[in-house]
Amino acid sequence: MFSAELQEELIHLCWEYQYGSLSPKEAARLEKLVLNHAEARDLFIQYSGMCANLEWEGIVDPGPLGRSTDYDPLSSTELRTIPDYLLVRRTAPARWKVLSAILAFSLLIISSVCLLYFQFWLERPPRFLVRVIDTQNAIWGEGKRNWSPEDLLHTGDQMHLTSGVVELETISGAQVILKGTSRLILIEPDQFKLNLGNLFAHVPPQSQGLTVETPTSRIVDLGTRFGLIVDPRQETEVHVIKGLVEFNLLNSDREISITRNLTENTAIRVQPHSRNIATIESTPEIFVQSLHTREPELVAHWKLSEQESSRIARDSRDHHLNLHIIDSTGKSPFRGHQAPRNATTAAGPFDSQFHKLYRRLSEAEAKLFHMDRFTIELWARNPNKDRQGDSDTLFHYRNVEQHSTSQFNLFSDDQTGQLGFGFLATDKKYRSYRVDKTSRWQKDCWYHIVFTYDANSSAPNDSIVTFTRTPEYASEPDLQQSFTNIEDITPLVPGGILAIGGSTLNDISRHWGGDLSDVRFINGIPDRHANIHLKSHQEKHN
Repeated sequence: MFSAELQEELIHLCWEYQYGSLSPKEAARLEKLVLNHAEARDLFIQYSGMCANLEWEGIVDPGPLGRSTDYDPLSSTELRTIPDYLLVRRTAPARWKVLSAILAFSLLIISSVCLLYFQFWLERPPRFLVRVIDTQNAIWGEGKRNWSPEDLLHTGDQMHLTSGVVELETISGAQVILKGTSRLILIEPDQFKLNLGNLFAHVPPQSQGLTVETPTSRIVDLGTRFGLIVDPRQETEVHVIKGLVEFNLLNSDREISITRNLTENTAIRVQPHSRNIATIESTPEIFVQSLHTREPELVAHWKLSEQESSRIARDSRDHHLNLHIIDSTGKSPFRGHQAPRNATTAAGPFDSQFHKLYRRLSEAEAKLFHMDRFTIELWARNPNKDRQGDSDTLFHYRNVEQHSTSQFNLFSDDQTGQLGFGFLATDKKYRSYRVDKTSRWQKDCWYHIVFTYDANSSAPNDSIVTFTRTPEYASEPDLQQSFTNIEDITPLVPGGILAIGGSTLNDISRHWGGDLSDVRFINGIPDRHANIHLKSHQEKHN
């Protein structure tokens, strides 16, 4: 039987025979097939006849067609050793060899062109690196570009924001929000330099590695939210809201001198030309984290770390609610005293009516303080317990032309040391409350005081107040108390005096006595203070 495999082998051998490329072993195999199989003989004759006709017509070059003189038949002994099926090396026809070579060369050229093209595309900067998503009340520097939503930023572009808020999106998907007076430079994809201002960044997993440089440091986000502040003196603050941040302190050659990993809910402050990294209170509400939801907002932040000769306590926030000493008789409370938690300096002592910081609030400024829901937090030590006044005032507001009493007062009782608060209620009557616990104030020990107020609902007399006091370096507060069913506070009346360390300008008895630091007024209640407030709210409704 002449199988399909033998037929394929015979055609291949006939092809090689036509072009005279048969090896002796292949010639012997062809001879054996033709002599032993009638079907093979018929196929061989047909193939040879076809080739002869093609040669006659001049269509192909038939090759030697068996006319080679170097064929030496094998002996009959060797012929018998050839198997019935011989595995032979198949050689493509010459024309296919040429076509294959051409095809291979073409593929090589195409591959090279594609490789060069994609390499060029990868190395070529993208069309844009950052896109402006939105702006709110943005005012730009004089003579500088006014950026608008959908504008695209490229390498080297700068933003000179005077006021307002701007939201950006990087090409990798990170969200960056600038607030207030800010100077930002785009260096390369996911890398900025903040020379001045307030920056918040939300960094999803695909954008990890977002880098922001300042005049003194380099911050690398490892996911997922952080805030950064650079003030006009080039003091830098880093607040890690969630995730992990790598902080690198740079020397004068902008080489890394110190590296520190900052974890969630931690914050640091670095002075210019200093290697000291001070731990500070994490304050997420300093930053705008979304343009579309209302977050707790830091209205004013008085660090009280000015130089001794200063007559102004500067507000580090956008509203610039700077406090002043009394013009003619006032004395500067800035003596360079040791501040809590490694901060630079604190103000104090507020030991007389002449040591007091105040500001008369305009109509626009009074509206900044939302007295329906707010938080006051500060650091204090050494209240003035040896005086005969009724209280030692921490934070105070009063419009003497409109009211005979304080509109709001945060104090420590002069005799017992109990923390308390008083206010002008909406029924025009003054209300005052003190915590139940008699508070012992250890000499020279700093205490972190947090006061929250929530009007709760539109119904009268259902407000909630919380008081918390925590000694420096303590892990738990030594005082924590809630008040419920409290009357509603009257909004601040414009034209009144906001004072820290004392009360009204002519009051000679209600000054704090000791030192104060890091005073903050926050609209809303931050998450870190919300637990005790929420507990009080639940207990009220149980």
